[in-house]
Amino acid sequence: MGTSISHSSPPTNNWRAVAATYLSESIGTERVIQEIWRAASHQPTGDMGSDLAQPVIQRCLQIALEARSPQDAYQNTARMIALSEKSTLATDIAKRAVVGVFLRKEERASCFVRLLFSGAVDYLISRDLPSYIGKGNRLENVTDSIKFKISIKQQVETIVSAFPISREIAQDPVEWKNYIKNVVASLAGAH
Repeated sequence: MGTSISHSSPPTNNWRAVAATYLSESIGTERVIQEIWRAASHQPTGDMGSDLAQPVIQRCLQIALEARSPQDAYQNTARMIALSEKSTLATDIAKRAVVGVFLRKEERASCFVRLLFSGAVDYLISRDLPSYIGKGNRLENVTDSIKFKISIKQQVETIVSAFPISREIAQDPVEWKNYIKNVVASLAGAH
């Protein structure tokens, strides 16, 4: 029998600011996203922005571009991550994004990046959001919580879509790192 452990966000000032956005529907979706990414990029450990900028995540993009099927994509991604010995939350999110590009009939590179960030924000919200259902005026019930999370993920994908992807991103680790850094800065409201 397996068990699942859910770790809530660390009790930092940045995550307290995120919690405040979960309580009040007067705070817009864009501001919620900014607070989430500010907190996620300034944690004591596990800086999500830095984790997504790692070369192993870029290699996941390469696999998404080259794979012929979802099965091929999954197997190649899992093998590459295992061989890299860099299995992290970010690589788990990237693995889902690699397979996800096959579920959408879109250009793979931009789809991968949107799914990567959407998956990251889904994780970041999911670990805390259930604690706020029934508190404040934004999340009165589970249905409100689900709708809220969907709207956040959709808005994140819209913001990420504004960043064009060059051919070099899949080949050059420095280009990848700079691209991710710019997207995270935009999500956090720095641009």
